[in-house]
Amino acid sequence: MKRYAPVMVIAGVVVIALSMAILGCTVAGNTRPFQALKGSEILWASVCLTPPDKTVEIPDREELASYLRDVVIYEKDNSYREYSGQGVTFTLFLTDGSRREVMAFSPFLILDGVGYRTEYEPCEALNSYANELLEEDDAVVVLENPPALAVVSDNTSIQAMLGGYSWQSRNPDGTQTMSLADSAHPLSCVEQLPVLDTGESTVSLRFTQSPDEILWVRCWEKGVSADESPDGPAILVMDNSFTLPPGSWICQVEARWSADQGWGGTASYSILVNVSPA
Repeated sequence: MKRYAPVMVIAGVVVIALSMAILGCTVAGNTRPFQALKGSEILWASVCLTPPDKTVEIPDREELASYLRDVVIYEKDNSYREYSGQGVTFTLFLTDGSRREVMAFSPFLILDGVGYRTEYEPCEALNSYANELLEEDDAVVVLENPPALAVVSDNTSIQAMLGGYSWQSRNPDGTQTMSLADSAHPLSCVEQLPVLDTGESTVSLRFTQSPDEILWVRCWEKGVSADESPDGPAILVMDNSFTLPPGSWICQVEARWSADQGWGGTASYSILVNVSPA
């Protein structure tokens, strides 16, 4: 029986080696979860950068795959939730029908919601790659939903409430999805509106993705009913800013984003602005 022992040992080593190859492991105890990934296996991909809360499409799938192949992870560690900083989240739709989510948040890599300690250099390379994509002149911004709107005055920023919208988004297979949402008139839900208190008369609009056009801004003095003035007076907007006299004002903003690149539509936002007398 002894003469068979070496064969059994070799067979065992082969099984272990094959298992490690399948899992992407190395003898040092780390893992390369995407070491065999090819660009041709990625049907569609995007990356979301937070901040500034923007998502862009990734046109070069092979370049993305090359960065992911270098990624190395170690033990599980979900303490990334205790850290702050910029995170970049890559979303991949693969040709086998699966969806993968990879967040680079050094010193962590979060795969499909599970955090791992990661090798520093490949993780930082992913972060730099994402920021370079965002800064490119021809970057295609992915707008799966209407962008958020912050209303700013007197060094205070309050996010407006999203109302009704008509939105077009592009699916990974190239088809389009239309989304429609209705909402109550802002005068009918004043108590639910976000409130901005300011001592200044100038109010500015800051979208997470600038619209192609602000269609209108309408403001009603608090206390007016929707039956009395359903449309409300239009306010002049210059450089994404407008002025209000002292008082309490229910403001509604309507904006439009071109859908030339497959994402866009129109959306409305509402907020209550309290302007104190000078």
